[in-house]
Amino acid sequence: MATGDKQKLITELIQTVLNQKAETNIKFDWFVNKHLQKDFSIYFPIIENIFEKLKGDTLGSDSKKISKLQSDAYFGGNLNFLFEFDEFQHFSSFRRQTFEFYPQNLKLNFSREQWITFCEINTLRADKYRQSKQTKDFSFVGGRTAQRAYLDCFRDLFPQINGLNPTLRFNEFEVNGIDRNNLDNCKKIEKLLLIKLG
Repeated sequence: MATGDKQKLITELIQTVLNQKAETNIKFDWFVNKHLQKDFSIYFPIIENIFEKLKGDTLGSDSKKISKLQSDAYFGGNLNFLFEFDEFQHFSSFRRQTFEFYPQNLKLNFSREQWITFCEINTLRADKYRQSKQTKDFSFVGGRTAQRAYLDCFRDLFPQINGLNPTLRFNEFEVNGIDRNNLDNCKKIEKLLLIKLG
């Protein structure tokens, strides 16, 4: 299945199971690409430490134009959460490091321990993915991978500052074998949602 197709399929299955349409083009004013103190509030020291740990370039970050980020999907109503589908490239050594800074009481709609395990298993592959690509705020070989991990933290921290429920994350490994929207696959997604959402 092509990149992006699996994300669309899983989003579609979640919509079916939850009986709630997802919005895939929504943007929030607070969901921006730079970690400013006024936006991150109580979590600013956390994201600042993560940025430093990942060897972020402060001057490069300062030179970035502020732009709004997008989530893979947003489920509104009583659900009120962002949805993210993590493919293998999200499970890098950089992402592994970010979890060291997450407060133990941070509410997550995914298993931190499972995500750490997948990082440990997939580090070599994820770190090699587009390894030469750099960014303004992570101006080194592997910089885009570091930026991906950094921005994944935005998706976990920002919503809880701004009145959303914790971000729901699925990953490609836990939905392996799901390749169409049918009753059996809806039941598999339902089981996963019961674990993640309680």
